[in-house]
Amino acid sequence: MYETTKDLSNESDVANMLGRRWNCNFVKLPIRYHLDFVLTRGDKAVAYAELKTRNYSMADIDKMGGYLMSIGKWSAAKQLSQASLLPFILIVKTLDGLYRSSFTEFVPDDVLVRGRTDRNDWQDIEPCVLLNTQRFKRIEIGN
Repeated sequence: MYETTKDLSNESDVANMLGRRWNCNFVKLPIRYHLDFVLTRGDKAVAYAELKTRNYSMADIDKMGGYLMSIGKWSAAKQLSQASLLPFILIVKTLDGLYRSSFTEFVPDDVLVRGRTDRNDWQDIEPCVLLNTQRFKRIEIGN
């Protein structure tokens, strides 16, 4: 709902770069799936992915207690992953790099109620899963 044209362009740039690197296509999913992409090789689905950009470093996210993801999005990832037996990959672009974490088991480190208050939208406060930053691996971006 709050994604800008710039957000979508940045998302597309990262998806295209990772697609080349991982030898797959990032196919944008319809909104009803609640996730950003299904990854494919040919017409075969190989994973689902959510791509997020944060205006913090991963160290900052760690100091805040970990990475927060809405439980609604987490539930959608779990449902799709379990229904298809395909992994879910959470990709996070931070100020200091690009990171990923893959899931086939969906056990959060904690569940908190958090959200943004700067947009005056009561729907921005919701249950979230907390994911320890040690779950994330840096994606090395070479030239």
